Amino acid sequence: MSRTGRFLSGMGFGYTTQILTMIIGFWLVPFLLFRIGQHDYGLWLVGTQIMFYLGLLDLGIIAILPREVAFATGLAGGIQNAVDLPRLIGETIRVVMGQLPFVVLGALIAWLMIPADWKALSNPIGLLLIAFVITFPLRIFAAILHGLQDYTFQGGVALFSYVASTALTILLIVAGAGLYALAIGWFFLQLINSLMSWDRLRRHFPGVLPKRLPRLTWERARVRLSQGLWVSANQIATVLLTGTDILIIGKLFGPAAVVPYACTGKLISVLANQPQMFMSAAGPALSQIRTGESRVRLSEVCISIAQALLMLSGAVVCVVLLINQGFIRLWVGAGQYGGFWLTVLILWSMLLRHWNLTVGYTLFCFGYERRLCLTALLDGLVSVATVVPLVRLYGALGAPLGMIVGVCLVSLPLNLLALARESGLSLWELVRPLSPWFVRLLALMVGAGALARVWVPNTVLLIALTTLAGVLVYAMVMFPLMLRYPLGMYVRPRLFPLGPRMTRALRLGS
Repeated sequence: MSRTGRFLSGMGFGYTTQILTMIIGFWLVPFLLFRIGQHDYGLWLVGTQIMFYLGLLDLGIIAILPREVAFATGLAGGIQNAVDLPRLIGETIRVVMGQLPFVVLGALIAWLMIPADWKALSNPIGLLLIAFVITFPLRIFAAILHGLQDYTFQGGVALFSYVASTALTILLIVAGAGLYALAIGWFFLQLINSLMSWDRLRRHFPGVLPKRLPRLTWERARVRLSQGLWVSANQIATVLLTGTDILIIGKLFGPAAVVPYACTGKLISVLANQPQMFMSAAGPALSQIRTGESRVRLSEVCISIAQALLMLSGAVVCVVLLINQGFIRLWVGAGQYGGFWLTVLILWSMLLRHWNLTVGYTLFCFGYERRLCLTALLDGLVSVATVVPLVRLYGALGAPLGMIVGVCLVSLPLNLLALARESGLSLWELVRPLSPWFVRLLALMVGAGALARVWVPNTVLLIALTTLAGVLVYAMVMFPLMLRYPLGMYVRPRLFPLGPRMTRALRLGS
């Protein structure tokens, strides 16, 4: 199967999985609020941000593995000829196992630093930290499969593990386990995913895993750690941008104040995963393209990916503007809705971050770890430094507003300049194909926002019909842009497959 075929197959299965997990996840939140209470659930939301910080102890080794696997298979012309893969994976396993003592120490320090007034969280988080230590080295198997672009299997595993772990969590909560149920469910989720990924590698890619671990020289370890350290530093910025807003709001206004903020952004964060999944799936293919394709081809792919992802992101913006207030009222009650302008700011932050995601992920696949790291760190520092005073001044509205300031002042301009240089295009040539989409999106956003201010769908049927109408209008407005170059090169053959076949048949007949 071609790279595009593997990508589309995995994306189709992945989106199906996302829809099912979204339905389960939205049902689970009010269930948890009812069973464990808003205060304890708010504590859990704040406490689990610790896991993002502990993930930094990985030093980026697992994060770069999919790219390295894709590089190896691309240079070798296929997995069958990639004789260096077992050594690459074996060295990675040795490095990860060497990190394990530091992970144990970090988990212990994190547990000891839990504030005394969060006593209800102490033991459940302790159990969660133990689970994190156990599953830390096992993540390598899923990373290898991602680099091999085995997306369909990974989508199936994600669905099965999520459903199974959620069922276990619900049973434990009903039995009265409280926050312990959430910790056990998370551990079960990670364990299933890792073990099934290992079994897949053992059965279907038997030559990939090393039969014995190779000797790791200091020079080889230094190279891998230096690459990973830049990625790890980049992940520090990611943590600053994805979890710090909740910590700041929780610290300034208490854990209960986190819940309305999280609920207002919940639909956005779930739907935002769709474009992110798109980029994650495209990453290994980008790494392979860089090893053997022309710069013109590379430029076409980069612009096409940006167009496709922003099309998806724009659809999320328009639909959520229309339904978010009515959805939250039905889901968890009107008291958990943070307001129209909070929704607007979170959506703008998501949209700009998605644009930066397309650029940054492409640069990562081209080996720009150091530049991305420094840019992301500066973005994270600027964003957090802006969020703190803005939250004090404007409450929850300050959190997304600070994130918007960071991405507009730092990440987007710097990353766009780097991608323009890598692809051989001017900055205007890189941005110009997106301008028709942006103009149309602004018009649709104004219309959707005006409608949302005067009319709120208040039943499940009305929300469903409003969503469908919003998607159809957005698709009608944006469809002509999907057929334009360069994205049209990928869309046209799949939307109109009969045209070329009929043309060839007519030529043969004549």
